[in-house]
This record gives sequence, C-alpha cells and structure tokens, in this order.
Amino acid sequence: MTHHKAQVKPKDRVQAKPPPPVSVTFLGTSSGGGPILSRNCSSLAVDFGQEIWVVDAADGTLMRLHQSSIRIANITRLFITHMHADHVLGIVAILMTIMSGVGNQPGDVEKTAALGLDKKPTFNIYGPVGVRKLIRTTLQLTSVNLSGVYAVHELMSKEEENKPSVGCGVEELHANEAVGMDLVADKDGVWRDVLVEGSGRSGRGWGVSAGPIHHRVPAVGYVLQEPTPRLPLDTAALIPLLQSNAAALASLDPPIKHPLSLLSYLTSLPPPKPYTLPSGETLHPPAPSGIHPRRLVIFGDCSGGTENPTFERMCNDASLLVHECTNAAIPGAIQRGQKGMSVRTRELEPSLEKKREKQFHAVWHPQKQQQQQQQQHSPDSNNHKRKAAQQGDVQGADETPGEVLSKDELNRQATRKKALGRGHSTPDEVGTFARKINANRVVVNHFSAMFPSGHYVSTEPFPSILSPISPYPYPTPQLPPSGSGGAVPERNLTSAELHTRVILQSIADQITHVWTGVTGGVRTPNAHGEQNGTMPKNTHTRFPSESPNLEIDDGDPDANGHAQVNTNEKNDEEKSGDVLPGESESRAHSSSASVRQAITARDFMVLNIPSHELSKREEDDIRRYKEEADRVTKEWSEKGGMWVSHGGGGKGDQGKRVWLGTSTE
Repeated sequence: MTHHKAQVKPKDRVQAKPPPPVSVTFLGTSSGGGPILSRNCSSLAVDFGQEIWVVDAADGTLMRLHQSSIRIANITRLFITHMHADHVLGIVAILMTIMSGVGNQPGDVEKTAALGLDKKPTFNIYGPVGVRKLIRTTLQLTSVNLSGVYAVHELMSKEEENKPSVGCGVEELHANEAVGMDLVADKDGVWRDVLVEGSGRSGRGWGVSAGPIHHRVPAVGYVLQEPTPRLPLDTAALIPLLQSNAAALASLDPPIKHPLSLLSYLTSLPPPKPYTLPSGETLHPPAPSGIHPRRLVIFGDCSGGTENPTFERMCNDASLLVHECTNAAIPGAIQRGQKGMSVRTRELEPSLEKKREKQFHAVWHPQKQQQQQQQQHSPDSNNHKRKAAQQGDVQGADETPGEVLSKDELNRQATRKKALGRGHSTPDEVGTFARKINANRVVVNHFSAMFPSGHYVSTEPFPSILSPISPYPYPTPQLPPSGSGGAVPERNLTSAELHTRVILQSIADQITHVWTGVTGGVRTPNAHGEQNGTMPKNTHTRFPSESPNLEIDDGDPDANGHAQVNTNEKNDEEKSGDVLPGESESRAHSSSASVRQAITARDFMVLNIPSHELSKREEDDIRRYKEEADRVTKEWSEKGGMWVSHGGGGKGDQGKRVWLGTSTE
C-alpha cells in the first residue's frame, strides 16, 4: 500500500508562505479621566484581513472607527476587559451600526425573535459578568432596531459560576439575541478556550484564551494565539490523486461528491486526522512550516501584569504586549517645572484644569504645600529661586544634582503608590511584566488625561520626534476623511509640541529600560535612586534624513552660521545595560534587546505585526528612531531645548533657525 503525505515534496515545490498580515489600530488611548482632544477613551482593533476584532469600546469608539481605515463591516467580535464606563459605553453604538435595522421590512424582527433558542449569532461579544445585562437593558430601554443576531458570552470566575448577570431563557432574550455561553474559569482560574482555533471566517481564525488581571473591579486580559503556520499543500500532486478517486468517493456513505473538498479538510483547524482514500493512500494535513506563530497579549486596566501564575505562563513569549500605563513620574530635567505642567494640562477642559492640577499636586507632590508656605516667609534673597522655577529650571541655585535626583525618586514612589492604589500601572510595572514574559514588542495606552498625545501627521509607530505637526487639535487618521481631498497639511514644530513628545518619550524610555536593561536618552533612576546605563557621548549632530522639515542644530554654530557635525558617534548597540536581580546577563541582552523600544500609543496609530520576532525593517526603524530620540531627549534634559532649522513647514520658514524650548538659550 502506498502512503502519500500532503506535505512531503521537494523543497523547491513546497515552500513556507510568509504569515498573513496582522495589524493593531489604536482607537482610544486615554484613561477614564478623558476623553481629551488628542485621545479618546479605550479601544483598539486587531485586523486579520478578512476579519476584525475590537477590544474594549468606550463612548466615541464608533466615530474613531469611521475616521480610521478600518472596514467596519469586517468586525465580527468584541472583547471587553472590564465593566468600567470608559471601556463599555460604546458597545451598543457599534452594534447598532454593524447590525443596522434600517432595511428591515415589517415582521422581520418578529421572525427573528420566533427562532427563540435556535438563533445563530453573526456577531459575538465576550466580557466579564455584567456585559450581557448592560447590552440587553440598553437595547430594550432605547428600542433599537437591529437586523441579524448577536450573542454575549460572559467570563465567570469559579465564585461566579451559575450567576450570570441575566439568563438566556427564551422569554429573557432580546429579539436579536442568541443564547450566550457562560464561560467558567478552570481550576487554575483561567479561560483556555474562549475561542478555539478555526472559529473565524473560512476556518482561519486565531484562538483566544483569557485570565484574570488585578483592578478595582473584576478584569480579564486576552491572549490571541495564531494557529501554527503550516506548509502549503502540494496541489500538483494531490489534485490528480483525488480526481482518480472521484467515483469511489461519491459512492461512500455519506458520499463525497466533490473530491477536491478534501483539500479544505486537510487545511482546516484544528488540524484534522489523516484521511485514507478508497485507493489506499493516506493523506496527512500539512506539516508545520517552522515559522513561529504570533501571540498578542492585550490587557485592560491593571496594576501590572497578572498575579495568576498560570495566566502569566500563557502570556510568555508574546509577539506583542499591549499594557496600560495610566500614571508616570516625569524626571525634573524633562518636565522643567511649571512649563511641563502647562503642556500636560493644555487639553483639559478649562473649568476642570484647576481642580485636576490641585489633585495632581496633592497626590504627586505632598511636599509642595509645605514648600509654598516656606516660600511665603522666605527672605528676598530667595526670589531668584522662585523666578527660576517659574521659568522651568529644574535645579535651584543651592540644589545639588543628588538633591534633584532624590526629588525624582520621591516623585516616582508617590506616583507608583497612587497608581497601584487605584489598580493602575506605571512604567516600572509595564517593563517588569514585559521582561517576565519575554515580550518582543510593547505598546502602552490608557494614559491619564495629564498626558496629551503628540500631534503627528503620521500614524506610524516610530515617527521622527522632530517631524512636522498636524494643524488639527485632534488626531490625524491614517486616511483623510472621505471627500476631504489631499494630504493633511503640515505645520512647523513648536516648543509646546516638542515638550509633549519628549515627555511621552521619557515614559517609553523608562519602560524600555526596565524591559531590556538598556538605557537610552536620559539616565533614569532605578528603584534605589541610582543611575543606570550610559549617555550618548555626542550631541553636535544634524539629522536632515530623520525629518523632511527639521534639522537638529545641537551645537554652537561655526563662523558661517552652520551647526558643527561630529560623526564619531556610538550606536545604541554599544550602550551598556544592567541586569535585574536573579536574571542572567545573557537574558538581559538576548533577543536584540538593544533595538527594542516601548511605544506610547496614539489614537489612529497602526502597528503591523509581520512576524513573531522583530522584522529587519522594524529593527531598522527602531534604530533610526532611537538615535534621534535619544539625542533630542539628552539635549532637552541638559539645556531645556534645542536649536532647529525649519524645513518649510510654514510660509517663509525655509531654513529658518529657531530655538524650541522652555527657556531662552
């Protein structure tokens, strides 16, 4: 008897295909303190090509979907991390659009309702206990007209077993609602099969598992797992073999009338059992291609990773970690006193600004009130200190660098205490968890309203920190709105915008340092207030290639008015890094740690995940980005700004040399 394995053929005829495209579009990156002009509240979309899944849906998410390049008709599933308002109030609006009943004829809804418990959903929603009740109650109270069928599946802890928010009896269901599953956590406290592989369109879907994360209310994180990539079928050999068995296959009970349908059987998910043809040949599903499957770990609000060891193992070796970073302590050299606070509060609604600033200082700077009282009774000789603080200077006349560093450490500790007390994270928690699970990419979102987004024109994850700005106060989508015509106009970079970008870069650098052990830009204090890593040695450099409209003018001009250029620079790979306690040096510097860079998400930012490991293009983009961002951050921390040459982003500005900073050079 002859046996044919579908995958056994010469390598020149059967080669592994590259993984299909997968991308993540960030639709909302603000915490519940928002939304603000530059950030909507929480939501993101994972685009698999023919199918799109949305994670969390704050109020305003539907508009973000319309503004983005996402094809709303391709959204089939919605995953909710927890029941806070800034993650769920947009669910019904999305449902109303995807399942619009505008075209319903009289009696259509009644016909759907009459199917009772036999309704089959075309749109599925997953989330903690309570999400089913929220959706059903909202639909009933607002008399929404829908077409089609949805289902809500609630993830229950062991303690919540048999306690759904509402039942799924025939009399309880909404007219357009199918019976949802009550998914109870297993003995390890996790949900391993929220969605099994092959459940998506055409049987190509990824699998989904979930686990608990710590927040003020029950919350879950999701792991999206790509099926193991496999070699393509050798159809040149298989099709003649199947056709020769056509008559025998048609006579089987049940009959196989279309022999080529076995090709789909062999590539179905999960991989099927081998199939023996009537002629005796045994067909096997394709062998693994050797390409590492991608794994996306997406968390909502949490105080740093997960406390569940089983779920942590399920997150290991993540291709991408999306983690919240609500709060962060910005070093004094970056924030530059009140100037930084003005930048960070510029998008707050005016009537709330004073209130939020007061709360901010009360929690983050408990010593500020005492300092202000001392200043009120201080002699005139201290006037220069107050003036320096107002101008953004970070070090008083009598302060040593050690005292400034101590203030940064106190600030970091107070910020961390505040965040953890509210079930949120700081860069320390994000970097630590990313390191634990050996994540290849890290993106943070859910920022406090005190962290407005940079106004980039590009939606790429690594735009030049010195690139021109969008003229709009709101984020720029990947594609201009329909009918607007043309590209988004660009404007010259401003001091306030550069300050915003440097502040956000500080957050990314803090995470990257803990995650990889490599420090870029400014030396950041560790948990003991010590400085780790090394600083780039050269600052006299121009970067015309990094931004089409700006050039750094870091040094003093020469006799001809041009910036001095020093090409004797060290690359990021030459920077030193430290090792966390209990870890080997090889672990700290493995997997190209020197070219990794955490990303602070922006609304409409699109991150492509071409493979499990970083691609060559991604590594090149990170190296280019870090080289520029590290130097800009260093210049800012030392001088409070820098000289730049505008490249024509404004009328008559071609080649104009300007100082961007918090103080006069």
